[in-house]
Amino acid sequence: MPGLSGNVLILLFLVGASIGSFLNVIIYRLPRGKSLVFPPSHCLSCGARLTFIDLIPVFSYLLLRGRCRHCGKHFSARYMLVEAATGLLAVAAVYLFDLTPYAAGVFIVSCALVLIFFIDLDHMIIPNELTVLVAVIGLAFDGYRLAVFGRQEAIILAEQIGGQHYSAYLPRSIVGLVVAGGLFLFIAWLSQAILKKPAMGMGDVKLAAAMGAILGPGYLFASYFILAILIGAGISLLLILLRLRRRRDYIPFGPMMAIAGLIMLLWGGQVAPWILSWYGP
Repeated sequence: MPGLSGNVLILLFLVGASIGSFLNVIIYRLPRGKSLVFPPSHCLSCGARLTFIDLIPVFSYLLLRGRCRHCGKHFSARYMLVEAATGLLAVAAVYLFDLTPYAAGVFIVSCALVLIFFIDLDHMIIPNELTVLVAVIGLAFDGYRLAVFGRQEAIILAEQIGGQHYSAYLPRSIVGLVVAGGLFLFIAWLSQAILKKPAMGMGDVKLAAAMGAILGPGYLFASYFILAILIGAGISLLLILLRLRRRRDYIPFGPMMAIAGLIMLLWGGQVAPWILSWYGP
């Protein structure tokens, strides 16, 4: 653990939870095409503008017992959970990667994945803005590694032609983006050909490509792919057993991909060897 005091970690949680409060705004407004800044935060029932006491992350929900201070209408506990989760993600990013630009990038991608989780869950769409953000940060991570460590961080394609040795150096992020996006595009095409109906949306394909830019085309993405499928199968089975979904109902895959992405982003170095160990030494 980095040498961070408890006060710093508490501050990180509060900052992260405050950002989580804004994520709640994005979750509601972005898929509806509304402005993210106007009008200011207000009660969706009575329209009263929310003030400081209503907007303290996590604590306002607890102090007000999950109700609007003006009309008494109950708020969903999800608002508080998003704030708390985002605060914990801020702490986890710094706990694992110290106070570094990389930790900041990890936290931004984590926020994007939280948004993807809830927006796809509610509306069955994954906004392009979020997948582009994830992909851009993946490209930035890779660009930094190439600048610091040189071509050893690239994927090397070597071939000998006519006695001459030729090598090509390709950025891992770009190769990962193309391979991951191509894989999911093929899966989407194949599942539609077999089932005669769409089984995977283009939003899932784009998210896979973005995660490929983050994780690269190798064992990390392979582990992410397996983990997303396992999470999806487990949650789908649970929903069917609880009779919350029927076997023929469409269950969005984006939330499963987002959960797997968060796990790999924060603990990929530990999770990937464990998953791949199932397939041999």
